[in-house]
Amino acid sequence: MNKYRMQGLATAVVGLSLIGLGILFLAGNVFHLDVWGFIWPFFIIVPGLFFFAGMFALGKNGAPLAIPGSIVTTVGMILLCQVITGHWASWAYAWALVFPTSVGIGLAITGLWSDEPKTVRTGTVMAGIGLIVFLFFAVFFELLLNISGLRSGLFGRLLFPLIIIGAGVVVLILAVLPRQHGESGGE
Repeated sequence: MNKYRMQGLATAVVGLSLIGLGILFLAGNVFHLDVWGFIWPFFIIVPGLFFFAGMFALGKNGAPLAIPGSIVTTVGMILLCQVITGHWASWAYAWALVFPTSVGIGLAITGLWSDEPKTVRTGTVMAGIGLIVFLFFAVFFELLLNISGLRSGLFGRLLFPLIIIGAGVVVLILAVLPRQHGESGGE
């Protein structure tokens, strides 16, 4: 019965995906939009999500699939953001979201999924370091060198608050880590 439920779910996902694609192409034709220009990053995001689906399907044995899933999905999400904004120069610092950030997130998910607190801590530290590197280079390239040329535009108005939010996330991650270490009896 579980096998049939999984097959039914997979069939439903394929059906919903086809309906969604059809709606996108219809909207593109009606409103004269470049659907392919927007949709191609999903050909990277979806395979990344399949790694997570494999992780769920395999249970604890599938925990390591979170690492490639996190990497591939992150690359796809970065590309989607770049397609939407047209800010391709962001690769000058967005690479830090791929490594070490997404690898750290994948490790943390792996540790959570397989009940390994040490792996969670290692992944969280890696992700935190990656976010710090990303924020440092984003500030350097955007606020100091202005590689986007949009410092006063929409991107510039969004970057500063996003940097503050990212810094807050990093501070929270770093604040939680010592408490976890202290609660576990000083491992």
